[in-house]
Amino acid sequence: MAILEFRGERVTDPGSIKQILTKYGIPYERWGVKSLTSQNPDVVISTYADEIGQLKSERGYVTEDIVALDPSTPNLEILLAKFSVEHHHTDDEVRFTVAGEGVFEINVTADERVKFTAQPGDLIVVPAWRRHLFYLTDQKTIRCIRLFKDNNGWEALYPYAQDGTDARQRHFAQ
Repeated sequence: MAILEFRGERVTDPGSIKQILTKYGIPYERWGVKSLTSQNPDVVISTYADEIGQLKSERGYVTEDIVALDPSTPNLEILLAKFSVEHHHTDDEVRFTVAGEGVFEINVTADERVKFTAQPGDLIVVPAWRRHLFYLTDQKTIRCIRLFKDNNGWEALYPYAQDGTDARQRHFAQ
């Protein structure tokens, strides 16, 4: 079950987590954990077909896939380093955690972030353009269903240059 850390409090009740995240425009649902007979991506997706179909219908997603990271993933640390830096996407970042756990730190105001630890059964949607970062817990393992509004998926956009300045402001000043 998810853990939300915000303003010095630790919240584990799904209803309370949903209420807090909803206040900041961040969708959260608890789909629960179903018994999986296989780790095959097609089996995992078909196990949650009803939930995926409903979310696609409600929010306009057109495709889904599976992302799986664990200590045996080639270049895991390099891959994770890309997402542990504040970034955003031009599309929603949708994650339903099937196994393992990961942490999203999501900006909710100019000065505050929530720390959301996704665990099996949790669905979170980081809205398009919302700055956030992501990293794994000490387990170094996560398996998620991802949904996209575009068949090409999305890429991470980094608002800050290596020197810490806001890259968008620098671009507009030229």
